[in-house]
Amino acid sequence: MSTAARGDQSGLPIHANARERTDGVSSLEESISEAMDERTVAQQLQQLVIDPLEIFSVDNSRLVGTASPTPMHGDTLARGSEPRATNTAPDATWDFLANAAQMFEQPAELSEITQTDVDRGFDMQGYWWGGRAMQRRMYMEYRRTSYPQYQGVSHDVRLVLQQARAVDPTSQFYKFRYAATGDQFRCKINHFQLRDLVWATSSYDVFYWHADGVHVWNPWQRQQKCIVGRREMPESFRLSALCVDGGTVVAGDYSGRYFVKSIWAENGASASGPLGDTSDIVNHVSPSCKSGRVSVAMNSGHVSVFDVHRATVIERSAFDWAVNCTAESTTGALACVVGDSTNGVLADPRQGYRTVAQLQGHSDYAFACAFSPDGNLVATGSQDTSMRVYDVRWPRSAASVLCGNIGAMRIVRFSACGRFLLAAEAADYVHVYETPSFERAQQIEFLGEVAGATFSPDANCVFVGISDAVHSDTLAEFTRIEDPAR
Repeated sequence: MSTAARGDQSGLPIHANARERTDGVSSLEESISEAMDERTVAQQLQQLVIDPLEIFSVDNSRLVGTASPTPMHGDTLARGSEPRATNTAPDATWDFLANAAQMFEQPAELSEITQTDVDRGFDMQGYWWGGRAMQRRMYMEYRRTSYPQYQGVSHDVRLVLQQARAVDPTSQFYKFRYAATGDQFRCKINHFQLRDLVWATSSYDVFYWHADGVHVWNPWQRQQKCIVGRREMPESFRLSALCVDGGTVVAGDYSGRYFVKSIWAENGASASGPLGDTSDIVNHVSPSCKSGRVSVAMNSGHVSVFDVHRATVIERSAFDWAVNCTAESTTGALACVVGDSTNGVLADPRQGYRTVAQLQGHSDYAFACAFSPDGNLVATGSQDTSMRVYDVRWPRSAASVLCGNIGAMRIVRFSACGRFLLAAEAADYVHVYETPSFERAQQIEFLGEVAGATFSPDANCVFVGISDAVHSDTLAEFTRIEDPAR
């Protein structure tokens, strides 16, 4: 992630379907009644699909042809942020999609959702979809074709998709239990490329970054509260990375600063200070295998090992590109480092992050990585829409390539039991893959930007945070099905 993106990144990609609402229900029904059987819709929808490989040019401060936020320096936007359907598709089809957007881009009807509500026809974000299966399917396709695709390195998406493993996405490993919506549950995203803002220390303690500080949510008691207020943090602290581990909150910001606080002790001690130059950005913070330490990925190209108890940088290692994420194996023998390079690195953190092997295969910059509990597998998530899983014993090429539906893979996490691998796209989709074959997966579908997704430490729950200016801000919980059919 380049320092060229240090401007205001609070705005997220604005979908081309985010229009001023009108009463679209009646006009939608009229469109359907006119000509819209499923075969006609499918044929006309094909004409709306936009070639994602045609690239918009970048005008220093903004993307030409979109209201989306400024990309990283050198990034380009794959065509899809501004649909051309008005020129290529029948007016009736475009009116149908526009009316569908107007119908569903509005506040949710429910603020708390349970499985009973889903059985009644609501979705997990409180929207009513009863009897509208075709409209939903078309609307999600509409979002996929209009969602902005960011490229740090120009590449052909089709070549990436050709490498992807065939996966059955219909498996069910976790079932929906409860979700809460509203402003108080909004996981604030300050930069569209930096996610991983939801952390769970138990099935009852889910932490997320809110506009007024760090909040904790208990989905079983249906309560949330602020545990670290903005006033406790340094002045003008704009959070870019969050980690909650071992009873300690560690946050980094746009000015290369850290903030640390013990959250369970009454009047817990806190500390703050610089991790590097004030022009630097903390891109990611991840727990170390050693208690009381975290690894900090810096935009300047450094990885810093930080002692949270002494509030001191113990070690600093340099790379030739901006470091976007790091992860350590459970033994501490290996670390994965990814960033503004198409190649990731396997390194030895015991020897100053000496490079052990290159992880090749991605076509764009990577922003996420994670090790399996046994340390044999490492997964990396990239802006090329893929997640690659490598066997560290034979890391020359990826053992599996897994692709998403809408865009970059921003978050990857293995479950503590090692059976599942979670991957969250930039918006709308969270995938839970079954290891080690990766032939089966559960696809969880939302509406909006994915701010964070994580397992509980016992792997019995999955938590997802959705933050979106158009759709409902949501925190959702899924519980594990005891013995899902293998």
